[in-house]
Amino acid sequence: MTGIVFRRVRSPSERQAASRLLAACGVPPPSVRSPGRSLLFGLWDLAAPDGDGLVAVAATRPLDAAGSVELCGIAVRAGLRRRGLGRRLLAEVADALRADGAERLLARLEGAHGPAAALLARAGFVATTEAEEESAGMNLGWVYLEL
Repeated sequence: MTGIVFRRVRSPSERQAASRLLAACGVPPPSVRSPGRSLLFGLWDLAAPDGDGLVAVAATRPLDAAGSVELCGIAVRAGLRRRGLGRRLLAEVADALRADGAERLLARLEGAHGPAAALLARAGFVATTEAEEESAGMNLGWVYLEL
């Protein structure tokens, strides 16, 4: 899609729009933790009318000092799904985190996660092994992307 740009969500009004889109797509509010710890990234449609510009959002938060970051949630506006925006957003987020020194992007798959699991797999995420999860103190169900 033309006219779509990636950037970090910064202003309070952008954070509110991101939180609304995440909630509308079923991402629970705890996924957008405290504003000081969570990082929100978005895809914006430059041609959209005011208030409709945010078309996709990803919520992340740092997990540890070793460079691991959790992907807490990802949402794409309902009418724009299945156009590659989710995959593009994940690639852009990975690039931005890599540039900031992150080494691994982790996501936890819980419950019915068919579309999310497929998106993460297409983006290059792989399942952690039980040994990796135990050593990191994680529960089963984590996938990761090396940055």
